[in-house]
Amino acid sequence: MLFSLPGMTQGKYAGTKKSLIGKTYADDRKIAGFSGYTYHEGSLLTNVDDGEVMTAAVYKRGTTCVVIFAIKEDTANQKFTIADVLEVKNVPSSRHIMTGTCQEGENEAVDIVALVLNETNKEFSKAIKAWRFNRDKRRLESVNTKLVKCMNAVD
Repeated sequence: MLFSLPGMTQGKYAGTKKSLIGKTYADDRKIAGFSGYTYHEGSLLTNVDDGEVMTAAVYKRGTTCVVIFAIKEDTANQKFTIADVLEVKNVPSSRHIMTGTCQEGENEAVDIVALVLNETNKEFSKAIKAWRFNRDKRRLESVNTKLVKCMNAVD
């Protein structure tokens, strides 16, 4: 069951989408009250065989990107619960949000989501801003971008 501790800062980066926290859905392309956004990408933030499934899904509308971090606590249940939200405004076409392919130094870090430069001619894109979904606290935390890079898609 999702929990909330005194002083927790879920929604710290949610901006105008904070009201989505706690909502449930079965299909990440049909979230109630979240119309007008286009699904961009999604990633599994846990191992496939974990008892608790965590995902990140990126949506765009104009120059605004929203990342929804959701948890399915029981794999027998079809519903995901939105644990936290990240809203990034004024994202130029030269940048985008990446999930599930980031590294911190040489270590894989699937729990990191980053705003990166579009560098399609390189193996990795450098992070401009980055956040980690803290699995234990069920919230986003800012990450120092000095060592964060994300793998680009291979054609």
